[in-house]
Amino acid sequence: MKKLPQGNFSEGFYIWFNPDEKVEYYSTPMYMYKTKHEDDLDKHTRKIIQENDFYKAKPSKKEAAPKHPTSIFFPYVEQYGMFLISLLNADFSNFYDAYNTFFYLYGFELLKEYVPYKELVSTYKTEEKLVEIMKRIYEDSEAELYEIQSNFRECVDFVYNLNGNDELKDSEIISKFTAFLITHQNDLYTYSNDIEVILDTYSNKNDKFYGYSLEDLTKKLDSNSSLIKMNNVYTSEKLKSIAFVVLEQLVKNYHLPIKKCQYCGRYFIPSVRQDELYCDLPNEDGKSCREKGAKQTYKKNLENSIALLEYRKSYQKKFMSVARSNGDKQLEKDFENWKKAAQALIRAYKHEQITEDELYKWMINNK
Repeated sequence: MKKLPQGNFSEGFYIWFNPDEKVEYYSTPMYMYKTKHEDDLDKHTRKIIQENDFYKAKPSKKEAAPKHPTSIFFPYVEQYGMFLISLLNADFSNFYDAYNTFFYLYGFELLKEYVPYKELVSTYKTEEKLVEIMKRIYEDSEAELYEIQSNFRECVDFVYNLNGNDELKDSEIISKFTAFLITHQNDLYTYSNDIEVILDTYSNKNDKFYGYSLEDLTKKLDSNSSLIKMNNVYTSEKLKSIAFVVLEQLVKNYHLPIKKCQYCGRYFIPSVRQDELYCDLPNEDGKSCREKGAKQTYKKNLENSIALLEYRKSYQKKFMSVARSNGDKQLEKDFENWKKAAQALIRAYKHEQITEDELYKWMINNK
């Protein structure tokens, strides 16, 4: 039986989950190319931050990019299910987009099935040489990547009712997932092969909490009973197998559905409410779809507001009366006063200081 690495390691991919906190953890060696680590020392976790122009230089070798080793005890952390979401949304049309949408996060460890990349060594003297090798690995596995992505999309669309299959929309998620695999709708059923599960044990916690006295660790657990969690770890050398593990975890936790963003069309897992329409995935302008979609919906709602429709009707009627009055000063003054009062109330409505019903009643009473 395979065991967890007890120190730093430079080969392999390991992933485990905490559905209660809606996070997943993974450990795998990474090339520090246009990325950097953001570490949380209190939680013993790290995140990968993408950079526009960053090439890690190893101090002992001038202009060399190192393969950064990793540790089970200081893993990468991200939103629960994000590995699969990244795969579903990845742009595999060319190397650079594939790297920027997927491989910068997860590296190339899971492409060994398709490319035995002996050329991926510990360091590279130039950025150009590293990119040349990574690009070749991507191109040699491109067809398989498209097939894997397509098969997962087909399954996810069916299981989570994203393809209009209304006749089964009330069926259980686990039922649809199981039926999809057993009836061999595509090759996804084979992806459950070649997965190893490493059962968590208390002996595995020793390295992480080494140095605590019996009294100190007991008190620490008193204040945080979930400090030491038992999590089985999944490992495989195949991208499709790791993605299958993540999908199976999501299916079992039906309260975390996969949806498609109504603004950008990408797959996402709601972070707060199951009925969310827009994702929090990053866009090039730095604004989230949730922010953009909310503004778009708000603007549309304003355009369809019965109070504002009443304002436009009254405005047009009063404006025409003034235009036909042959310079009636009192009518002009009344119109200006009405307009200022109406627009002040509209601003209050847009800032949620008054309700639409209050605005509408004022418009009706002051036609």
